[in-house]
Amino acid sequence: MITQADIERLRKGIGEHAEPVLSLYCDVNPAKPENAGRAWIKRCKNSLGEIPELRVPRKRAKTLYEEILTLLDLSVPEAKTMALFAAEDEHGKLTTERFDLQVELPVVDLAHGRVEVRWGKPYITPLVFAFDEYERAGVLHLRRSQWRFYEIFLGEVREDTQIFAEITPNEWKELADYRKVLEGGLLRAKSVRDQDKYRAKLQTWARNFYSKLARLLEQCVLRLDVNRLVLMGDDWETGFFEVFLNRNLRGRLVGRVGHPPVIDKASSKDILEKVEPLLSEAERRDEMRLLTEIREGAGIWGVEKTLEALQMGRIQVLVLPWNLDLKVWRCPHEGFLAETKETALSFCEQPVEIPFRDHVFDIAEDYGSRLEFVRGEPERILKEEMGGMAGKTRW
Repeated sequence: MITQADIERLRKGIGEHAEPVLSLYCDVNPAKPENAGRAWIKRCKNSLGEIPELRVPRKRAKTLYEEILTLLDLSVPEAKTMALFAAEDEHGKLTTERFDLQVELPVVDLAHGRVEVRWGKPYITPLVFAFDEYERAGVLHLRRSQWRFYEIFLGEVREDTQIFAEITPNEWKELADYRKVLEGGLLRAKSVRDQDKYRAKLQTWARNFYSKLARLLEQCVLRLDVNRLVLMGDDWETGFFEVFLNRNLRGRLVGRVGHPPVIDKASSKDILEKVEPLLSEAERRDEMRLLTEIREGAGIWGVEKTLEALQMGRIQVLVLPWNLDLKVWRCPHEGFLAETKETALSFCEQPVEIPFRDHVFDIAEDYGSRLEFVRGEPERILKEEMGGMAGKTRW
């Protein structure tokens, strides 16, 4: 799993490396037919071949172009996206940094297998953006024995083993015994009086123990900065445990799901397959809520109006389609961006047409705006009903 330390190393290493640096993003998802037989290598080769500087002979057996292709031939990424950065050090030796990501990246338009290649200034912003903006999710698996907690980030699953470290094996055994009593139906005892005492004692223990587990869950959620929470397990138990969650945890809860196929030995794939539909639905729901908020008075939409407000510092959240194919006009020296050439001509004499995705990260940072990329139905609405761009305004 990519970590904050990885990102910081990237920023301080490749991000501050003397130019030029090769930045390459490629769709390598083996599940896609267009990537069968490692066809993505051929697309990388074609894209790299368009950079003449890579073919310049050096004092070595191979050119940079040949060395990078050799690295790609040896690569066996089991991911959806591969990000590769390469540069020469002060001794002329090729240094590289590769990240295999289980997610697609926004702005880097990988539709139809296209490869994104930059030569010059390191292009690390899509990777940094993904790390900063993707929601972290947590899955609490209420297993019938010892409970487990999983962190999900950038399509990867990692089990957190600290969450219930203070819970003893004997306490887990007591929980298992309690579950059996509840699943067995009525609490049986020799007399009604004994039954009432037993029930009261058991309920008190359960209330205290589930409250303790809820407290430990909140500590873990805050420690890992988890934004979305899923409860996994038997429906009656996840519903019962939900009662013990405080307002903070309930606000992060996006739903409940049943057990994976193998309860006690669930793989990362099993966990993901169970919760991904729920997490995706939650993401689309939040995106739709944002668009509704903008349309009901909290923002503006349409490329021309949004760009103007953005460059005035009015946009708090800039909303863009995931597949961003918009081209805008830019004044090279002034940095001004406009939807049409006519508008740009009022600011400079020789504006140039550029892909907006090339500058979206920098301009958002310059004006202190948060980026939000939308997919699915929200993306359709943004493109067809709101002109392809929108913004939640500060004022």
